[in-house]
Amino acid sequence: MKTGLTTFNLKSREFQIQLNSMLKADIIPDFILVHYGGTFSKLIRLARFALKTVRQYRLKSISFLLKKFTTKQSGNILPEMSDEGYSRLRSFLKSASIYNVRGINDRSTIRKISRLGESVIVCNSGILKSNVLILNNVIFLNIHSSKLPQYRGMNNVEWALYESNDIYVTVHRISRGMDEGDILFQKKIDISGLKLISLEDFRQYVFSKSYEFTGEAISAFLDNKISFVPQTEKDNPLMQYYSMHPILKNVLLKKLDR
Repeated sequence: MKTGLTTFNLKSREFQIQLNSMLKADIIPDFILVHYGGTFSKLIRLARFALKTVRQYRLKSISFLLKKFTTKQSGNILPEMSDEGYSRLRSFLKSASIYNVRGINDRSTIRKISRLGESVIVCNSGILKSNVLILNNVIFLNIHSSKLPQYRGMNNVEWALYESNDIYVTVHRISRGMDEGDILFQKKIDISGLKLISLEDFRQYVFSKSYEFTGEAISAFLDNKISFVPQTEKDNPLMQYYSMHPILKNVLLKKLDR
């Protein structure tokens, strides 16, 4: 079985951490798909985000949007990749099979993926449509920074913290339902001793640590040490989390700052 990754940009931190974890686990990806949705797609995503914000936050929408696009992340607690890691990435990318494709759901991209043969692909591609997911020779994986099925949906890290529960990484198969695909791998993330700077930094730290388990999960799968386990309670709206309101985020910040 071949292995691969998708990304919007080879310089993406998410992609680089996942790739480095695979290389450390002696998994040499057979291909990388760099896809571009185009300027129109980016504008559509931006418009949808703005519309959702206006609907949810009403009069606070303008200040929220300005904060969203002007606030810089401090990055003080983000795990750093070692010089060895960067060297490993550069060496691999010099000879890697890298394919520039259109959007992940584009027909030409689907044909390209289907021709690659039986594969397991780590996705950094947004939402996959049904015409991609029906490919029966491909397993698409998502790295989810919370325990499933308990924390599906948005702001999963914040909701777990709000409810005083442990933080997990879950590697699962992508399905049509939001975060409802079969679970391949789960592991608790140690956050003890972290100095909280902001919820965004905390979230990015957990995401980065989650990506570091990519290689371990795929290696165990290829060695037949683990297998997929179906999730329970699919289509249950009570197990679907949505964007946390700023008021609740402030409550969480005060709770964590005690």
